[in-house]
Amino acid sequence: MYHKESDPFYHSKAWLVLADARKQADSYLCCDCMERKKAGGYGRVRDAEVVHHVIPRSERPDLELDIDNLRSLCKICHNRRHPEKGGNPARVPQPTPRARVIKI
Repeated sequence: MYHKESDPFYHSKAWLVLADARKQADSYLCCDCMERKKAGGYGRVRDAEVVHHVIPRSERPDLELDIDNLRSLCKICHNRRHPEKGGNPARVPQPTPRARVIKI
């Protein structure tokens, strides 16, 4: 599994306060689960455990502390958005296998 050093940004007081405010605004529920349920999907709505940047910090560092760029997610939904981070290697998009045609 992939491990890396923890980013100090996610331990800052500014982030911790803002992340809790985002979860509170979302009633501590996962936004993806809620949207799936509202669209007639199945499954339960899980508690939000993670606050996700909609536009990644690497692309827009100026939005890293913008509450409107944040989304409360459960760990399962967050891993769906970031399979490359080791949540489940089976979920990382695999190249489409090419078919071989053998004539007899």
